[in-house]
Amino acid sequence: MSTAPKLTESITAQLRNEILIGTYKAGERLPAERDLASQLGVNRGSVREALKKLEQMGLVVIRRGDGATVRHLHDASVEIVRHLLIVNGVVNRRLLEQVLDVHEMLVAGAAHLGVERGSPEDHRNARELLRRLAAPGASEAERQALFDALVDVISEASGNLVVRLVRNVIRPALAERLRDAQRRLAAEPQELGARVREIDAAIEAGDAPATAAAVRALMRERRERLLRALDALEAERAPEAPPAREAATDSA
Repeated sequence: MSTAPKLTESITAQLRNEILIGTYKAGERLPAERDLASQLGVNRGSVREALKKLEQMGLVVIRRGDGATVRHLHDASVEIVRHLLIVNGVVNRRLLEQVLDVHEMLVAGAAHLGVERGSPEDHRNARELLRRLAAPGASEAERQALFDALVDVISEASGNLVVRLVRNVIRPALAERLRDAQRRLAAEPQELGARVREIDAAIEAGDAPATAAAVRALMRERRERLLRALDALEAERAPEAPPAREAATDSA
C-alpha cells in the first residue's frame, strides 16, 4: 500500500473517532480543509479524501462552499457499527447489546425463512452441522466455527440477500471486538444437546416458527455466556481501563 492511502486512512480514523466520542457533535461544522491540514500536519488533498470517506460512512455531509457538517449517528451507514463497538479501547456495552439484539432477530428470522424456502439439501446440511455442534469434546473455537457455518447455511437457505449483507457487517464486527471474551468461553463447558435436538426436530418437521424459536433460544444462551465472559474480562482489566463512554449512541 502506498503512503497516500495510508495517510488518508489515518486521517479518516482520527476524524471518525473524534466524531464518535463527541469532540465534533451532530450539526457542527468540521474545521475547513486548510485548517484541518494545518492541525494534522498533512496536505489538503489527503484531508479532502478523508472527508469523502466520512461522507460515504454517513458521518458528515459535504456542501460546496459550506464545508463538512457532522450528521446524527442514526443517519450513518450500518458499517459504522464496527467502529462504535470499541472507542478508545473500551467496549460500548449498550451498543454491543443492541448489535446482539439485531443479530438474534436476523438469524432467527433467517431460520424461519430457511425452513420455508430452503431445499432438502439445505436442511440436510443444517442438520449435519447441528449434529457436529452438539458433539462432545468440541472446543469453543470449533463450536464457534460450526455455529458460523450453520448461520451461513441458514442465511443462504432463506434466499434473502439482505440477510447475508447485514450479517457480513455484524459478524466481523463481533468477531474482531469480542475475540478475547470468546476465548474465555473455552473455560465454560456448554451443554448443547437439548437445544440442538429442538432445532433439528423442528427442521425435520418443516415447522418454521418452532425452528425460529429454538434458534432464538440457542442464540440467547450464547449471548448470556458471552456477556458473562466479557464482564469477567473487563473486571480483570478495570484498574487499567478508563470508564466506558456511551454518549456516542445516545443519538443513535
